[in-house]
Amino acid sequence: MAARKFLSAFLAVIAVTLLVLSAVPSVAQDYLIGSQDVLKISVFEYPDLTTEVRVSEDGKITFPLLGEIVAKNLTTRQLEKGIAEKLAAGNFVKEPQVSVFIQQYRGRKVTIIGEVVKPGQYEIAGPTTLLDTISLALGMNQNAGYLLTVFRKEPTADGREATRKITVDVDRLLNGGDLSQDIELQNGDVIYVPKAIFYIYGEVNRPGAYRLEKGITVKRAIALAGGLTPKGTESRIEITRREGEKERDLGADIDNPVRLDDVVRIKESIF
Repeated sequence: MAARKFLSAFLAVIAVTLLVLSAVPSVAQDYLIGSQDVLKISVFEYPDLTTEVRVSEDGKITFPLLGEIVAKNLTTRQLEKGIAEKLAAGNFVKEPQVSVFIQQYRGRKVTIIGEVVKPGQYEIAGPTTLLDTISLALGMNQNAGYLLTVFRKEPTADGREATRKITVDVDRLLNGGDLSQDIELQNGDVIYVPKAIFYIYGEVNRPGAYRLEKGITVKRAIALAGGLTPKGTESRIEITRREGEKERDLGADIDNPVRLDDVVRIKESIF
């Protein structure tokens, strides 16, 4: 019986481990080749085609028999497939097996601004995720929000550039273990860590500004502020909320949600 329980527990651990590993993004495979990266390219059974080459500023490499090839913003797998197709189409190699390995990562920078200890621009070497960059910036400040924004420039169909906003839920990542939120960063990405606070005043023991937690209610806000004073009451609560350029005063109870920049006022009991 003991052996059976041990085996069941062991299999459960293995299952959880495999589940976690399957959720980890393969950042090395998804890395987009950038300018100044150094690539080593080989073709199975064709040692004369093995070459080591640096990606030019305009994103191209020169490969034997094929001349110039665009490599920038491709994954290694995409470049392998492209070279293999060109070698086969030119009848240079029959059923070529191409391998691309990144020898050196160069020329990639990301910027992180907002509520981090050390905001600024950082040079990143190799596949780098959001958490990697937050670590480079020495972590988030105590007033940082749980929703971050990554601004990313991407080419459009007409050859121009457009900025895409990627929202990341850090609470799901850090507290929920959702590894899909730990996105891989690309050259030129800008990470914005916003301040997320609310204010509580009136008949509470520690009035002031507090970090806005995910799903926080007025009841939780009162607890963070040290609870009600002897004159305070849960029946006289008002929230001032910004809506666009205007502010609106709302009646509230302890179960109402608190939003970004809300001002919660706990009034004195009238009895």
